[in-house]
Amino acid sequence: MSVICRVIIAAGLSMAVASQSFADEPTSSGTGFAVTADGWILTNAHVVQDCGRIEVKGKGDAADPRIDETNDLAIVKITAGEPLKPLAFRKSATRLGEDIVAVGYPLATLLADSVKITTGNVNALAGIRNDTRYIQISTPIQPGNSGGPVVDRNGFLLGITSATLSKKIADDIGITAQNVNFAIRASVAELFLQSQSVVDQAADTTENATALSTADIADRVTPSVFQILCYPKADARVAFTPQTPNSLQTQPPANSVNLPSADAAAARASLEVPRARSGFVRHPKGIAPIKSAADGDAKTIGEARNGSPVEVTELLGDWYRVTVGGFSGYMHYSWVRVNEFEEPAGDGRFVQVKSFRTLEDARSFMKASSVPLAAHLAANGWIAVTLHDVYGEQEAKDLSNALKTHGLIAKDAMVTFGNTYVRKVCCD
Repeated sequence: MSVICRVIIAAGLSMAVASQSFADEPTSSGTGFAVTADGWILTNAHVVQDCGRIEVKGKGDAADPRIDETNDLAIVKITAGEPLKPLAFRKSATRLGEDIVAVGYPLATLLADSVKITTGNVNALAGIRNDTRYIQISTPIQPGNSGGPVVDRNGFLLGITSATLSKKIADDIGITAQNVNFAIRASVAELFLQSQSVVDQAADTTENATALSTADIADRVTPSVFQILCYPKADARVAFTPQTPNSLQTQPPANSVNLPSADAAAARASLEVPRARSGFVRHPKGIAPIKSAADGDAKTIGEARNGSPVEVTELLGDWYRVTVGGFSGYMHYSWVRVNEFEEPAGDGRFVQVKSFRTLEDARSFMKASSVPLAAHLAANGWIAVTLHDVYGEQEAKDLSNALKTHGLIAKDAMVTFGNTYVRKVCCD
């Protein structure tokens, strides 16, 4: 995302016109859409990040924001009086040139405050510098569109509106690039939902075999789409702010008998990731797809149930080349519990609070925390910091929500299988 941020700008924060921000007035707005019937709404991270209060217009305040800043994705939970109508994720590959429709709430303070529909095409199957998390789209995007769905002509989700080329880039290159916009692939969002143990709705490919008109798509999709309002945080000078781990992260670490000594040689030895050679499937949905290529949008050539033995032949970024159930293909590394990794045994869930590039940074964070934490080496070389123990699925969710409510762990903490954790490296 760091490369993208240098050359494009977020499409979605429609800023309030008022010259001053008051606690009872939103400072910005975006779009979100239902991904489960029980109240989970998907949007962009930049729509809800750093909000003091998040309102889903017409549905009340949202809670439990879970944020993936790297991929600019977030989900929030509302208490709905009746089941929501989740959009279905399309499973077939996105096609270059296919017709698409974007739905959202752009320029709500200037234009009509109702939902708006725009049409266009898929211009490219990658974003800036061949970033395959994105597709490039010609659908016009305005402030307020961010987080809205991009659907195909059957109303199935292809992407999430995210960004457009900035004026600065146009000035730098001396060319005004017209209508160059980007959407995050639905497959990237699906992986994010899986990491949060939120199950999305798969498209029924037998339904609506004939392309719908734009008006019919509007009727089908708009009941699932909502305006999201971001309200400012209370004035820090007068409001009581709990001392969360995040707020204490930069303070000098204190001595603690619970932490190992910082022996550099021992630390280096403990951070070696073993070569993944075999394991078994462990997926939040209970079954994992086998892809024809190392890409979430690639064709699914088979499926494997949890517990199915997997032979890993190659690591390709975030993907394993595998042999499983008579198929040779590719699986995302978070779907495979590798035998060479030492934890966890059984089906317990971790609550991951934060991740760090170095063990030293993780230790400093843990020293400042008011709740017991553990650190694990992850397969990508990062250090994952979790609650100290492993829990059942519902117990992990309830505990995570309670700690977030009291400001004891970060709002974007996630419940996870810990498939990618190699071993615990700190602390007893």
